[in-house]
Amino acid sequence: MTDQTATEIFCSTTTRLPFDAELAPVAEALMATLPHLSDETLATARQTVADGVPGMEPVDLTAGGRVRVEERQVPGPEAAPDITLLILSPAEDRGPKGGILYIHGGGMVTGHRRTGVDRLLPFVMEGSAVVVSVQYRLAPEHPDPAPVEDCYAGLVWTAKNAAELGINPERLLVAGTSAGGVLAAGVALLARDRVFPRLSHQVLICPMLDDHFQTHSSRMMDGGGTWMWAGR
Repeated sequence: MTDQTATEIFCSTTTRLPFDAELAPVAEALMATLPHLSDETLATARQTVADGVPGMEPVDLTAGGRVRVEERQVPGPEAAPDITLLILSPAEDRGPKGGILYIHGGGMVTGHRRTGVDRLLPFVMEGSAVVVSVQYRLAPEHPDPAPVEDCYAGLVWTAKNAAELGINPERLLVAGTSAGGVLAAGVALLARDRVFPRLSHQVLICPMLDDHFQTHSSRMMDGGGTWMWAGR
């Protein structure tokens, strides 16, 4: 039996299981907020992500004054537009810190430099890290390699300006969530192949690495949730 045949048999018997009873209301609320993705709904989905979850107050990225929040326009890839970086650093400088280049999620088609970056606030608040979050160009208007090259440009700028940012260049890592996870992996490979900068770690949070749609879990969830592109 070939691997392809085995995969087809395995996936053909997949049955979707119900969500945990405590999570089901949350999933329903999210699905009511975010439309199924399509060419027609993409602009609405982007605006919804930009506006935040209804009824929830925006996260205070300054953490009550403990975190310094800055935005900078820096050079993008060669012959490409500049990119915007969100920089979070401890308000109280305690010497060189780790540097985290963070890449947001959003299915490659939504999200921005503030999306999900609040999960890294505790590291900045305690004075152990500076976080640099990249605003990369989104698909489908900007296909590969535009997003990953934007993120790599952000990493290069961070490494070259480590001293100004208070970052120990020996403690520079790249991290990303979902779509940002696959871009983080791509950035790490570019840093390796281009021999700059040297990374200490890569942190991939639920990375969107497999687009083959052949795994048990992907078949199980087909048609559910919000991350379904109509007409795919």
